[in-house]
This record gives sequence, structure tokens and C-alpha cells, in this order.
Amino acid sequence: MEIGLSRKPLWLGLGWCLVALVVWLSLKPPSEGMWLINDKLAHVLAYFSLSAWFCQIYRPRYRVALALLALGALLEILQGLSGYRVMSAADLLANSVGIILGWTLGYFHPGLLAWLDRRLS
Repeated sequence: MEIGLSRKPLWLGLGWCLVALVVWLSLKPPSEGMWLINDKLAHVLAYFSLSAWFCQIYRPRYRVALALLALGALLEILQGLSGYRVMSAADLLANSVGIILGWTLGYFHPGLLAWLDRRLS
């Protein structure tokens, strides 16, 4: 179920751009100085952003959490198969922490995106 947003295509487009960015960053070959912040913190922030964003748009929220957990697991498997990245249970755990934090924000503040949507009208 989706909530009513007058600019839903915009919000979904921005959300899917975030997903594409996470996929690209997860699968591109690593480079020197790739992380300006701690790797695990980057995982938490990335999946927090995705979870918080999509939990504002879709209900029930647990489906968002499960989909993002599946995405994170798939990306870890693909990293392990890539030959230039490694699969890491610690990364999946960091992803899960971000998902839970984003879900929690969506649970306690479910109308943030709707509020912004109305403010832009």
C-alpha cells in the first residue's frame, strides 16, 4: 500500500536514484581513498537513507525492511563473486542497523515526506 503524495513520481524517482547509487557504490571496483568515512558507518548511513525514504512512501513498512535486507544480501553475494570486492557479514550487519534505524524513523514520524509534499504545493 502506498500513501497519498501529490508528487509521488518525484519522490519515487529520487528514492530509486538512491538505490542506484547504493548499487553502483557497492559493485564498483574499490579505489584508493574511496571512503571519506568509516566503511561500516557508510553502510549504516546508506541503508538508513533508503529505509527512511521508502518507509515514508510504502506501507506496510516491514516489506520495505525485508526488501532492503534482500538487496544488501544480494549485493554482498555479488561483491564476493566479483573478484575485486569481498563479501562481508559485518557489512550486512551494518546494513541491517541502518534499515532498523530508518524503519524506526518511519514508524515514529510517518508523515515527514507528506509534510514536505504539502509544503511544496
